Amino acid sequence: MLELLVRTQDLKKAIRLILVGRKEYLGHDTADLRAIADTLELSSTGSSTQIEATVTQAGCARIPLDVLKNLRRAAVSYTKTRVRLRIEPGRLQIENFGLSHPDIELRRIGGRMADLPVDATPLDTLALVKLLSSEEIAEAGLSARVLDAQERAVSAIEWATESLEDFRVPREAVRELLESHLALYASSIKAAILGTSEEQFPWVRK
Repeated sequence: MLELLVRTQDLKKAIRLILVGRKEYLGHDTADLRAIADTLELSSTGSSTQIEATVTQAGCARIPLDVLKNLRRAAVSYTKTRVRLRIEPGRLQIENFGLSHPDIELRRIGGRMADLPVDATPLDTLALVKLLSSEEIAEAGLSARVLDAQERAVSAIEWATESLEDFRVPREAVRELLESHLALYASSIKAAILGTSEEQFPWVRK
């Protein structure tokens, strides 16, 4: 369980910051709440913020952005200076108001191993597949984004194959061209995506 006391205004501002520019991602992006010592850190793809907190039970939780949005709505209704948050698997509670969702989960305390800008392109997103395993992508909270980018790639390959039909360019040739470009692009942005040197990430594919 994760439990803490936080200033109501700070919580509302922090959530608003995390939700900025994410309207189209509310259905599949997630946010991590990391409470340790006297700090609550909120992070999601491309952004993070910290606020002061009285942490009674340290921990890390991952919640869907839809739940985070509903948490802010609930926080707005409180006039008291500070509110108590409690998070357990499948449930988030602010004071006496509870929010349930099967994708609310507790996780090990630690930062995200990889990140992307909020408005990352499908190219940026698919580069992760060349750098991290599916388990590592899931740990970073980016699985839904990768799946969406993969679906766009399939559609683009089909469109290109149909456009080049008169030239007898096979679908496999188009796919191989995209894969080659992805590999080169992933290599060029590895440091920016992972945020550190290759030596500190031994799981990165060679």
